Amino acid sequence: MPLYEFRCKECGEKFTMRLSWQEKDKAVCPSCGAQNLQQLFTGITILGSSPKGSSCSAPSGSRFS
Repeated sequence: MPLYEFRCKECGEKFTMRLSWQEKDKAVCPSCGAQNLQQLFTGITILGSSPKGSSCSAPSGSRFS
């Protein structure tokens, strides 16, 4: 199940919940119980280690190398 991050529009609480995509519209704030939530998009987290021999370096010739 994916993790979804929300901010409550009533009390301002930020929280993360593990929900199925069918349940995310039924989420409630754990602090105040409101359903007036904004879903936050903070990026993708990849769990686990990278395969042997792979790297995440910048392409050669880039200004980041």
